[in-house]
Amino acid sequence: MSERKDPFGFWFWLGWIVWFAVSLVLAAVVWTRLLDRVFGRIEGIELTATWSLAVFGTWFLFLVPFIRKKEQIWKRLNDDQEAAVDAWLIGLSAFIASGIGATFFWSLKLRGTPWLKAVTVTWLALMIPGLLWMYRAAGRIFKSAESRQGPETRRYRKQFVPRNQRLIPEPVSEKIKRMSPTLPKGHVVTVLLKSGVRIPGVFIYDCAEVLGVYDRDLDFNPAEIEDAELTEPGRLPAFEESKWLRLDG
Repeated sequence: MSERKDPFGFWFWLGWIVWFAVSLVLAAVVWTRLLDRVFGRIEGIELTATWSLAVFGTWFLFLVPFIRKKEQIWKRLNDDQEAAVDAWLIGLSAFIASGIGATFFWSLKLRGTPWLKAVTVTWLALMIPGLLWMYRAAGRIFKSAESRQGPETRRYRKQFVPRNQRLIPEPVSEKIKRMSPTLPKGHVVTVLLKSGVRIPGVFIYDCAEVLGVYDRDLDFNPAEIEDAELTEPGRLPAFEESKWLRLDG
């Protein structure tokens, strides 16, 4: 049976690259037409700064979905880090949007030094509620992480299993040696038992022994493993420490 096609392969990333270019052109065209209709010819420091901030700020907002999707695909962040990144992106987006609003508004009324002073003061004033929101969001994220990651509330499970009972058959070990490691000296695989049962989320250490299983108990004998398939990084389950069973002994 052929392996399922990777949904995050070449065409997925090519689509995002095309979106980078298209979104930049789209932002430039829209803001050029809008400013031209409101102000006429785009010239002078004020309108040039307004156009530049609006185009590149809008382009950043277009890229936010890619930033989030990339981290979710690579699964490099835990739940607390995901929340922190979301809060940072929301705050940065609001900061950019307020700058665009301030430059656009004062370009309707002022030019020269008064324009610069008005934009700076307005932008700083608009930042105050954003900073307060960021401070409170950071506090909530910290408290949530502290409550869930404390030594008594968030621990992986352990089970004593002698090493000689965790070893996998030599042919399977040799096959795993030819796979790219998921972590240093470790592979996350789906194993196939001699009975035909498939078990995902098995952590093989040093290509030789089962060191842990994810989201289940050790209800199989590692010696009964007949085959193993590497779990691609994009298909790894979202890690929760409480679901991890580590085998010691």
